[in-house]
Amino acid sequence: MHKLSGDEYEVLKRYFYSKTEEDDSACIDDITWNDLEMDLFFKKYNNTCSQNGGEYFYDMLRRPLVLKDDLKKLKERGRVSELFRTDRALRDKYRKAFETDEDISSGFHEMLKKLESVRRDSILLHFASFLLGAVSLFFIFVYPFAGFILFIAAALFNVTGYFRRKAEIEKFIPVIRYLIREIRECRRLIGIASKDLCEYDSRLEAALNSLRGIDRNAWIILSGKRLTGGFLELPLDFIRIFFHIDLIKFDLILDNYKENREAVYELFEVTGFLDSMTALSLLKDDLRYYCEPEFKDEGGIELSGLYHPLLQEPVPCDVENVSLMLLTGSNASGKSTFLKAAAISLILAQTLYTVPARKMSLMPVEILSSMSLRDSIEKGDSLYVTEIRSIKRIADRLKKDTDCAIFLDEVLKGTNTVERIASLSVLLKSFSGARLCFAATHDTPLTYILEDIYENYHFDESVTENGITFPYEIRKGRTDSRDAIMLLSIMGLDREVTDEAFELSDAFLKEGVWKKL
Repeated sequence: MHKLSGDEYEVLKRYFYSKTEEDDSACIDDITWNDLEMDLFFKKYNNTCSQNGGEYFYDMLRRPLVLKDDLKKLKERGRVSELFRTDRALRDKYRKAFETDEDISSGFHEMLKKLESVRRDSILLHFASFLLGAVSLFFIFVYPFAGFILFIAAALFNVTGYFRRKAEIEKFIPVIRYLIREIRECRRLIGIASKDLCEYDSRLEAALNSLRGIDRNAWIILSGKRLTGGFLELPLDFIRIFFHIDLIKFDLILDNYKENREAVYELFEVTGFLDSMTALSLLKDDLRYYCEPEFKDEGGIELSGLYHPLLQEPVPCDVENVSLMLLTGSNASGKSTFLKAAAISLILAQTLYTVPARKMSLMPVEILSSMSLRDSIEKGDSLYVTEIRSIKRIADRLKKDTDCAIFLDEVLKGTNTVERIASLSVLLKSFSGARLCFAATHDTPLTYILEDIYENYHFDESVTENGITFPYEIRKGRTDSRDAIMLLSIMGLDREVTDEAFELSDAFLKEGVWKKL
């Protein structure tokens, strides 16, 4: 699929939001999606060939399968995507069949819902217009004067009726054209006849049988980008306007759709899934390496060789059976990147059955985060209020279901140190009831307050006279680095300033109170 513009991306998202209005359980909410920069992930890996495939792929990424009964669906996604990855000739055939020559500006599924409310015009009225037009043309040759008068009357009647109806249904014509192309696309898919995908061929055949005849004489609607086409289509435009043949065809298709709407949705379910699986196979080709997740009934998460899929040169990390992690380290040492990589891996494990790691073992969980928050000028909220709202949504969700994975990065930055540490201590204790909770912080006292509940991990840095470097390797234990003070000296501040800073730091760590200056 070509690079998405902002408007095209918004269209693809509407299918997910329309479904979420009915059921938002276990969905990746907007805060978590934005925290993890999943828009960037989607835009990079959305290699679907059709608008329907793009809508399906986006919805799939935001709707993790967290129930045990869903494991079969996840494994099927793994099987089909592996089939396309290993059989590239088959993948190319399917991708060619999925290609469409136009998208729908308002989203296909959204327009289908609106199609339900379209008023059906009287078919008898259209046939009367057709008959009147035909009779007037006949009389021109038999009784020219009377025939001409009848022709003018027929033209006025037919043109008026045509453009009245045209104004009502013109915006739905792209949906009908898209549906007809989808039906023909499905016939091409069945013609590929892959024994490994025979289940989907059977589903398509059953749906097509219910929609038999819907694309017969489809040229009436398919020719031209609008109900009326360009200069070369003037003769056909005349036939349409005078005899209402496209309006008659539209109403016949509308009847067929309303009688067999389940078959229409089945076509788009199957083709959306298969198109998404070709995109997933290309995603796998692009990853440095990947694995299929292992799901278990208890315990924490185990990760080997985890990396962030959007980084050019990532440093893999290993985590062994951790449920509650308190992560410390300086800025830019890798804390945030690790949290995002771990959270993204959970999403991909439960949506694409594909993880950017050597090995992954986990329990099915709902993913929630509070990371990249800012104050909201528009709403008049301070950073602290924004953070509280974000955290409250996690606490509310945890009351309903403890099968959650929570990722927190430097939360409660909008308040003073004492109140932040006090609040975070109690907050993280309450979040320890979740299946998984990973929290990054600069507040080292938390690593002592919570050491009986959370496991301490950290990222180091190395400061020399030449500057600061980061190995980006996660290690057990709390950080004991005071390289931030050392960096002041390297950056040119007076040695007296840094020496005094070290003295104050040493005194606080020894006595637990700050000395006056």
